[in-house]
Amino acid sequence: MRFLYLFCCVSFLFFACSPREKTKANFDKVNDSVSFVANEYMTKLTRLEQFNGVVLLKKDDQVILRKAYNMRDDKNSKLYVHEDSQFDIRSIAKLFAKVSVVDLEQKGLLNRNDLLEKYLPDFPNGNQITIEHLMHNKSGLPRELSDVENTLELLPEEVIQLASKESLEFEPGTDQRYSNVGFQLLYYIIGKVSGGSFADYLKSAYFQPLQMKGTADNFDIEVTDWSKYAYGHYWKNDQLQCVESFPNDDMKMGNFHSTVDDFAIFLSMLGDEKYTLLRTDGTILHAGGTQGKRAYVERNFDHHYTIIFLANYDAIPFEKLVKDLQSILKGEKVVMPKEVNRTSIEVSEELLKGYEGTYDFVDAGHIILTLKLEDGMLNVYQKGKYQGILYPESESIFFADKTSDESFEFKKILTRTTKGKLYNARKLPVGSKRPRKSHSFMLGLDDLKPPAPAAAASAWPAASPGSAPPTPSAARGAGGPAAPGCAPAAAAAVPPP
Repeated sequence: MRFLYLFCCVSFLFFACSPREKTKANFDKVNDSVSFVANEYMTKLTRLEQFNGVVLLKKDDQVILRKAYNMRDDKNSKLYVHEDSQFDIRSIAKLFAKVSVVDLEQKGLLNRNDLLEKYLPDFPNGNQITIEHLMHNKSGLPRELSDVENTLELLPEEVIQLASKESLEFEPGTDQRYSNVGFQLLYYIIGKVSGGSFADYLKSAYFQPLQMKGTADNFDIEVTDWSKYAYGHYWKNDQLQCVESFPNDDMKMGNFHSTVDDFAIFLSMLGDEKYTLLRTDGTILHAGGTQGKRAYVERNFDHHYTIIFLANYDAIPFEKLVKDLQSILKGEKVVMPKEVNRTSIEVSEELLKGYEGTYDFVDAGHIILTLKLEDGMLNVYQKGKYQGILYPESESIFFADKTSDESFEFKKILTRTTKGKLYNARKLPVGSKRPRKSHSFMLGLDDLKPPAPAAAASAWPAASPGSAPPTPSAARGAGGPAAPGCAPAAAAAVPPP
């Protein structure tokens, strides 16, 4: 009996301390540590009023953080969000389109090498542009439609007709330049081959089968409950404004809202081998945003993590947030968010004069910014609209916000840097043709390769450039949230440098 008792004890100790159990315990310990650091980071960022939204992080297929972060305590405010709040996802709809192409190709309904003329027979240059070109911004089509004042009310067929009038900016397949127009064509084609609209296909192929109950088209007339919708917010004249409507230069095709939980489901699906072709350096990622709204999703297959954050507030250090969350999930050390108070210096007008011009931010989706020397200051304009001032910290490094680490560095070309990460810009020759529309730095940044951040941060927390201020009377379209009484939250004054 004593032998049996001793055997049982030894067996118990062996099984209790097996390598598998030790490994699991170590994983849990590491993930708990990562969760603690990530939560501390987001909490500090929120206290600095540099984030408002929901974050979901996964490590080794385990959810280690799922939390809403709020700058204000007023639960009745439109700014306040919950873990299941629904956010506009903006350009992340393009990821839905790419996944759709993979699945439709497997079903034999289209092929990535198909020419555009197969689906739009009379479209100019349709014998040169392929589905693959549309997927990867290589079609040569411009970023936006030209000379159209109100694109929000356009029917899909009208969008295609207007797109057919646009000139190519380069020969298809020879360059890569961000094109919302190209994706509008892709949305249309996906709807056409699937026997409905792009939104219809996503609903039947993914949203319903995957139980993505918080995801829908913003203009779906069947969506009647907007109680969980997170209305965007942005600063204007030191007042926090609520986005009550879509701007007139928005598009209905590819306009969706979702939740962090639904994105976690969708990104989990992308582990299937057939989606491997969508990976870049072992990662599938996408970013999106517009005035008052920011969104980011990433699944890293090499380091086994997932990042999802959705924000209804645009004055966030987007690039730094992405990079720091990536580092945290890799177990690397990061500097916790802290208050910044930068000081400007005096420089000669002659130096500032040399920085005047119009710049094409190549790595930021070809954002076009114009710098003008006015009243001794270097002012920034986009689409002819004043965006702010660049203040000199040195003769070559400038900043727009004294409370932000974001900087512009002038060399032979204009580059944008955040703690050493440079973004190339190209100065356009005088009189060169420029896109009629462009968007804030973080909009539509597509197909970037890790470890580079997926999107640059907004440099203008007072008002995101490139997005027309919404008007309360602007139509949301059928089924869209009207948001009466979307009252501004309490303002926090930001003193000038």
